[in-house]
Amino acid sequence: MININTANLKELQNVKGIGQKTAESIIEYRNNNGEFSYLRDLLEINGIGAKTLESIKPQITAGEGDDIKNTTIEFNPEEYDLDQPEQVHLVGSMNNWDPADKSYPLKKGEGEVWKNTFKLKEGAEYKIMYDSSSWEEDKHVGYYGSNLVVE
Repeated sequence: MININTANLKELQNVKGIGQKTAESIIEYRNNNGEFSYLRDLLEINGIGAKTLESIKPQITAGEGDDIKNTTIEFNPEEYDLDQPEQVHLVGSMNNWDPADKSYPLKKGEGEVWKNTFKLKEGAEYKIMYDSSSWEEDKHVGYYGSNLVVE
């Protein structure tokens, strides 16, 4: 695993899918903006799109510090007196509160409960959005209107 926050130019180029120019851009971004909090932050780099990110994810890490942890999120629509949705995803600090960003999807499992496990920073705030990609539809869940928080 290559840590994108500490890797040098040569180490980044050893990642299949990252060439010299992209490696240089990663280092420049890191120098100007600080460490990457999430792998998805690499989408800010010219030359890294969604497909490239998916292909390089198994080879890289943003660091597995104490503040980043595997977090399982579960959502049971029945608990909120909701009909079963078609799709569910997280919207929060990890994706700049963009309701159209569905890179944190929950998957329908047993008993009509939606869930998935993500690497999230401790203290990350989020809401669970269902069947929507807009705040205007008010199809999101946070306890009593508050944000949910990774503990």
